[in-house]
Amino acid sequence: MKIQPYKKLMLLLASILVASNFIIAQDTTSTIENGLKLAREKKYQDAVNVFERCIKHSPENADVYFYLGNAYLDLLNFGKAIEHFSHAIAYNANYTDAYYNRAGCYFQTKEYALAHKDYSKVLVTDQSNYYTYYLRGNCSYKLANYTEAIADYELVLKQTPTVHEAAFDLGNTYFSMGNYEKALIYYDQAISLNNSYSNYYFNRAITEYNLGFPEDACADFNNAKELGDLEASGYIKEFCK
Repeated sequence: MKIQPYKKLMLLLASILVASNFIIAQDTTSTIENGLKLAREKKYQDAVNVFERCIKHSPENADVYFYLGNAYLDLLNFGKAIEHFSHAIAYNANYTDAYYNRAGCYFQTKEYALAHKDYSKVLVTDQSNYYTYYLRGNCSYKLANYTEAIADYELVLKQTPTVHEAAFDLGNTYFSMGNYEKALIYYDQAISLNNSYSNYYFNRAITEYNLGFPEDACADFNNAKELGDLEASGYIKEFCK
């Protein structure tokens, strides 16, 4: 059977369309790789420009929005980063990395409830990443949900007992609740794990003073001062005669 001229034309147009789409896809892929290369080179604004061009050709590509969000995050433009991570999630509701990075942005913009919600989303699919529990605990602490914060921090320490930050923040949580005895236990633990942080000693000193241990408090104020704490000298002058 002969192909009619009209049908020939339609087949030709279809083949041209397929070829052009293939070329566009190839161009988009190479452009994305260029954007990622620029980001690795810390040329973040150039990376932004590249990814924004990619979106014009692939407006429903969740990965491009994610990369663009990361580039804005590197520029510390948290609002724009949130916007593009949200686009990535809109096109891929299970985009765990986008939830994780958006949560970090929300925390930076003090939108702690939204950050907590996103970290919880991450934990639905990745319960083995205990640092995420720590970050969610920080959100709960900022929201004064101390019981929830304690639960997350304790889970971190149970699974990874060497995380001194979790011990320190447990101390802070109990201090905020007025439970100085418990706070002291966790400050002791944090310092035993890492004795190079001045704020660990400073917070323990305040706790010791509240518990009626002025000599221990003064020793820790001096430790904090030696490690560079700028407030410690004033406390030494006032409380350590």
